[in-house]
Amino acid sequence: MSRSEEHQPSRRRVVMGALVLGAAAGTPGIARAATPTAPQTAAKAPAYANPLVRRRADPHILRHTDGYYYFTATVPEYDRIVLRRSRTIGGLATAAESVIWKKHTGGDMGAHIWAPEIHFIDGKWYIYFASAPADDVWKIRMWVLENASANPLAGTWAEKGRVVTPIDSFSLDASTFTHQGTRYLVWAQSNPDVGNNSSIYLARMANPWTITGPQVEISRPTYDWETRGFKVNEGPSVLQRNGRVFLTYSASATDANYCMGLLTASAGSDLLAASSWKKSPRPVFTSNDATKQYGPGHNSFTVAEDGRTDLLVYHARQYKDITGDPLNDPNRHTRVQALGWKADGTPDFGVPVADAPARDTTAATRFTMTAFTNSSESNMYVYQSSDATTYTLLKGPAYTPPSGLIRDPSVIKHTDGYYYIVYTTNWTGNTIGFARSRDRVNWTFVRDHTLPVAGLERTWAPEFFVDDGGVHIVVSLDTTSTPDYIFRPHLLTATNASLSSWTTPTPLKGLDTANYIDTFVVRHAGQYHAFTKQETTKYIEHATAGSLGGPYTFRGTGDWAGWGSWREGPALVRLDNGGWRIYFDGYTEQKYYYSDSLDGFRTWTPVRELPGLTGFARHFTVWKETV
Repeated sequence: MSRSEEHQPSRRRVVMGALVLGAAAGTPGIARAATPTAPQTAAKAPAYANPLVRRRADPHILRHTDGYYYFTATVPEYDRIVLRRSRTIGGLATAAESVIWKKHTGGDMGAHIWAPEIHFIDGKWYIYFASAPADDVWKIRMWVLENASANPLAGTWAEKGRVVTPIDSFSLDASTFTHQGTRYLVWAQSNPDVGNNSSIYLARMANPWTITGPQVEISRPTYDWETRGFKVNEGPSVLQRNGRVFLTYSASATDANYCMGLLTASAGSDLLAASSWKKSPRPVFTSNDATKQYGPGHNSFTVAEDGRTDLLVYHARQYKDITGDPLNDPNRHTRVQALGWKADGTPDFGVPVADAPARDTTAATRFTMTAFTNSSESNMYVYQSSDATTYTLLKGPAYTPPSGLIRDPSVIKHTDGYYYIVYTTNWTGNTIGFARSRDRVNWTFVRDHTLPVAGLERTWAPEFFVDDGGVHIVVSLDTTSTPDYIFRPHLLTATNASLSSWTTPTPLKGLDTANYIDTFVVRHAGQYHAFTKQETTKYIEHATAGSLGGPYTFRGTGDWAGWGSWREGPALVRLDNGGWRIYFDGYTEQKYYYSDSLDGFRTWTPVRELPGLTGFARHFTVWKETV
């Protein structure tokens, strides 16, 4: 927790939240045909691990003639376009991801980079996406990139410009297809005549970045299931089979109400005649309590490795409730499953398949992480991992205190069988908060504990430390005896087994002469090692002592480990290989990093971003246990 964050402006609230397209947080599962009827084009439906790609919304997968699957999607920072490829669908999960284009620092294409799709047209690659000017972030329009290289991960992506539509209004989710020799663009756009959030429009194309002729509205939100929260038809995707053109779209707000609808036209009809399209009166793909998948939508279609089985690619959330602005919730993951076909030749979407139990439920080692987020300092998220690297969401939000904040949550498992967290309750004041849980999922407020320290102005970043059965807390305190925002680490120790009584905090000797916050202590080789942020220089420094209370002697100062400056919130955990891992917050970049030491803190590996959580999780700790 750093002073620099106190006056950071909050992110802009979602004005048109229904137009923000989602995906889901979850644990790996197996995606199979979810319907009683087998796919018409394959004898056996393939199985894929879900979620396929974490924190990637609005997924689009293209199988190209070069034998690769190409994948792109919305990233939660809304600031770039990414691309990965693999010979298999499953391989996309771990394929290297390249940033092929970044938002402009000003002017057009400077904000809200949404819903990219990749297409190969007349020997060149094209990406369609939505964006807004940096100074008018809700003026969303559609744009096109072009790449003449045979490999879209190579070559240069040129900006072909904006897709200009006859109606100049909020527009996004462009997709393209050919039918009977004619190329079409289909997209979502606000209809100024009816005042809805978005309708589905269709037009012919003169070239891959220009439409020609009339812009025809083929669907607008009218049914109850299309207008829950917001009046939305968006995210169109086309599949042509069995003498018909099927067009899926997403409807309603991007919470658990988000769902998919279906338009159908005869292959011989005039697609630009709105009357050619028949809308299914009920949604075809919806949230499902049994499988714990919520808000499935913004899909695309591809084909399995067998060349015959149609696949549905989509996103969904693993939970119903979203705290705060949905735009700031990154827990939206790409999922894939086989698409079934009914006897009458229409698609059978079934239900979004369930995630299987997390891979680490049978692991010998389990790492539990508690964190607050860039989006909210009033909610705690809980993650787990079997390797201390790949964390899956256990529950989020998992706990909201009855009042105040929940910054810097530190977790332990106590001898009474409960998991406890201690946390920062507010930017100012003299309390720390406690909550507990039996299962790491359901948390109960225990108490706010007042620290009996004279002149205490700020009480930040309490960290549990368990040593030989004793439970301690190291906390950063700012008192009236020093200038504002000058912190000293203090130690308090539990005096009873229920953790309801604590000693008066005392300064950690040797760390009480300068401005140190976020102090985290571990014991190794008979020594106590304190990793603490020097708030003046912004480096994480290292000190050791023969006893927990000190005196501590500094072993590494400045950029001693090569982690760089403007780092905070260090947290350490012992790895199964005997080494130690330190996590820390690169808060100016809004990223989270880790580094490992295998030689007792003398040398450290190069800094790496924590996959899946960098940019989202904030100041956390990790508890290791054998299960």
